[in-house]
Amino acid sequence: LKNTNVAMLIESSSSKSNDILSDPSMMIPPPPPPPLDTDRLRSATNSDGLLAVLGAAQVLKSMQDGSAKTRTGEAAVAIEEWVVNGEQSVAFRLSSWREQRVAQGEANIAMETDSNFFAFTGTKAIENRKAFASKLRSCIEQTDFQSVQFLRLILDIVGAMNKPCLRLELLQYILGLDNRYSVAHVARSVQLASTCMDISMHDAAAFDALPPAEAD
Repeated sequence: LKNTNVAMLIESSSSKSNDILSDPSMMIPPPPPPPLDTDRLRSATNSDGLLAVLGAAQVLKSMQDGSAKTRTGEAAVAIEEWVVNGEQSVAFRLSSWREQRVAQGEANIAMETDSNFFAFTGTKAIENRKAFASKLRSCIEQTDFQSVQFLRLILDIVGAMNKPCLRLELLQYILGLDNRYSVAHVARSVQLASTCMDISMHDAAAFDALPPAEAD
């Protein structure tokens, strides 16, 4: 009797397996592929085009996980402290200039030109960084860091840059980009991220505008 029951159980299981194989709707879907490791790819490439694409992915990730918001606040405080110290001491500004020259020489900063010495002996560096701090505060006050408005404000900041050093470093930090990202790389990455968000918003609006599906 036990053998009969076992045989019937095996036969029933085999029949169900055949039913599943013959009916695609009953098949268990395969697991999704692992997420793309954009950090590893970004660190392994020197292609400008690929850096922009992977940079855009990182920018969107920083917006989504909240790190861009946190880092913008930290960057605003850091640049404001520099401005306070810079206004009080020429020696502080010259020390800052020397540190940046060393960083550029060691290729730790993606710079198109060297820091302007006279911008630090005069007030130009202070004016540039004051304006930068003000725009970061505008980001904090005017955006929730989840919308394309944040990216537009960042593009305004990048568009006003001439020969940034500390400002570029802070932008890289805010967006989660490494030090290979020059002003041009940052701009392309943010533009691409903005385009992706515009397309996503357009698709969502088009979907919402569709008429309701009719019942079968």
